[in-house]
Amino acid sequence: MSDKDGYILDIRSNPGGLLTNAITISDMFLTSGLIVSTVDRDGYKETQQAINRPITKKPLVVLIDGGSASASEILSGALKDNGRAILIGTKSFGKGLVQEINKLPGGSGVNITTQKYLTPNGTDINKKGITPDIEVKNTEEDIKNKKDKQLEKADEVLTNLIKSKNKSKKDLQVNDSELPIKFIIQN
Repeated sequence: MSDKDGYILDIRSNPGGLLTNAITISDMFLTSGLIVSTVDRDGYKETQQAINRPITKKPLVVLIDGGSASASEILSGALKDNGRAILIGTKSFGKGLVQEINKLPGGSGVNITTQKYLTPNGTDINKKGITPDIEVKNTEEDIKNKKDKQLEKADEVLTNLIKSKNKSKKDLQVNDSELPIKFIIQN
């Protein structure tokens, strides 16, 4: 991955998957910090920390939408709360529950909620979703005309991040309205 200047991670319409996979993928982009906390109904809390083995430290933009749920929200929440990525798109679905399938006789099963998860900042996103740093909507007309305003904005923001990384600190001039405050001053 080192031959690229930055990355756009598109997890729009990703309904999620396993908690362990979300932790593993988050860890691929984080040098440190909390990835996720899980809390069971008795209040017992477990946390997962990044282990400082990222595959890249280059600028990262993540695309999310209302179809981004569960494990994709764990990933986007970890990257956002740790200041590792800028999220662009629309609010995510809001599925902040850990569920397990218990098999029943005859091949059927029952899905049981065992825990809820919290983003690194302690936010419970269940039924609320994750709000992107920069909200951009694709309209039905955009989709019909094969125009992806979210991806275009992601490309623009990533280009600005790459340019700012390549300038010396004294030459750094970033348009404050385009980037969240946490990305304005960086070494």
